[in-house]
Amino acid sequence: MSELLVAILRIAYLVLLWVFILFIGSTVRTDIFGRRVATRGGSSPAAAAGGSTPKRHRKRSRNQPAPGQLHILSGSRAGQIIPLADRILVGRGGDSNLPIDDDYASTHHAEFAQGVDGAWFVEDLRSTNGTYVNGQRIEELTRLTIGDEVRIGRTTMAVEAAGRR
Repeated sequence: MSELLVAILRIAYLVLLWVFILFIGSTVRTDIFGRRVATRGGSSPAAAAGGSTPKRHRKRSRNQPAPGQLHILSGSRAGQIIPLADRILVGRGGDSNLPIDDDYASTHHAEFAQGVDGAWFVEDLRSTNGTYVNGQRIEELTRLTIGDEVRIGRTTMAVEAAGRR
């Protein structure tokens, strides 16, 4: 083989090696920090409290009570009732208001917050495995109504009226 061909093969090998290393680094970064999801206008529960409402909200009928609690249906805390309070941070982190021991949950996975009108919203906090409402992955602030099921990892919660058992 000529020296030119050997030099080209060496350079091609190095380029492929670096592409592979960058791919592995990108995969590790995604696993650790989650995917970056573009949000419109930086929607957050705080923005909902200020009156900005997302596209995918459902109006609550006047005779339907507001959500008041989360009933954990499956997961490590199955059977527990969590009253909807000021703000609920869900995840594996020690600073979570609702810590869940779930391998598929992120440290700060999702947040439940109340809007000005008394409506409750859930937001995925750029988790790796996502937050699901009624089987659909959410990527923006989502309004909750009674009967909705929220899934975070292996933990499923039902949104209920206060005091329902």
